[in-house]
Amino acid sequence: MASPRTISVVLPTYNCRGLLVGHLQGMQAWLDLAHEVIVVDSRSTDGSLELIRSELRHPRLRIIERDRGLYQSWNEGIAATTGDWVYISTAGDGITREHLLHLREVGEALAADVVVSPPFFAHEDGRPHRDLGWPPAALLQAFGRGRPFAIHPEATQFLAFQNCPNALLGSSAADLYRGDHLRVRPFPTEYGVVGDTAWIMRFGHETRLALTPRRGSTFCIHEKESKLTPAQCVELHLRLLDGERRRLSGHDQEARTMLEAYFDSLELPNRTKRLWAEKRVLWHAKENRWRNKLRWIRTTASYLWHRSQMKLRTHRELSQLQAKPEWFSHPKS
Repeated sequence: MASPRTISVVLPTYNCRGLLVGHLQGMQAWLDLAHEVIVVDSRSTDGSLELIRSELRHPRLRIIERDRGLYQSWNEGIAATTGDWVYISTAGDGITREHLLHLREVGEALAADVVVSPPFFAHEDGRPHRDLGWPPAALLQAFGRGRPFAIHPEATQFLAFQNCPNALLGSSAADLYRGDHLRVRPFPTEYGVVGDTAWIMRFGHETRLALTPRRGSTFCIHEKESKLTPAQCVELHLRLLDGERRRLSGHDQEARTMLEAYFDSLELPNRTKRLWAEKRVLWHAKENRWRNKLRWIRTTASYLWHRSQMKLRTHRELSQLQAKPEWFSHPKS
């Protein structure tokens, strides 16, 4: 009998001691499954690294200290791994032993490059949080038939753009990556906090993506160090769409017709994003309060209409994909 495929764990940290106490305790349930643990600390000043040195025990533990940079840290940790699979254990998020084994089992059964699962959501104090409705759950409903399945790379590419700015991957703390695939495809670093969204947009056409309906991980909703304004969020998303669209120009792919049609009609999603930002700004504006409220009503009505058109468009596009059953495969019974 062949030995189980190895799992490397990457633990990126920066001033997250408050989250790490419970995180390290949770890791104990599955730490023996890890072939190695790579900690990448961005020169924390709150005792995060000292806590890790005192509490984390593993025979193949390696600690890397580097300057700040979210996905730069991820990439350096991933590059140092040697395992067949890579799990990114982000501070505050959790996964069960059974789910980590399940992700590996699905990945092997479907010869996947990435296995994605929908997480539970919780506040930092452990209280349940409402489901954020990330793309994996919707795709499982549309294509999953209640079972794990794999998506043809060209369909993955289209879905990655269609769901932007939401990440088709959901949370990497609920996913498992094939090591050889990930190590030569680093996360983009030029888009700030949406590098995982950019990753699947950039590499979707050469990635065999698998999804499983089983939940066994928890995504922690906690205060971010820096926040973007609504307008900054929209501009970042538009820059991401345009940048990755340009990278794909000239790429020969089966899904070219669907992607080109999508690129040719970006006015609707772009307008919807801008209206979303505008209505948020108007609602919180302090000056000209009543005039802004009237503008908010008009803007919100326009936004809701545009969003309804977006939903109809998404439904049509998903129907087109559902008409291609050869692009979706399930494990053999």
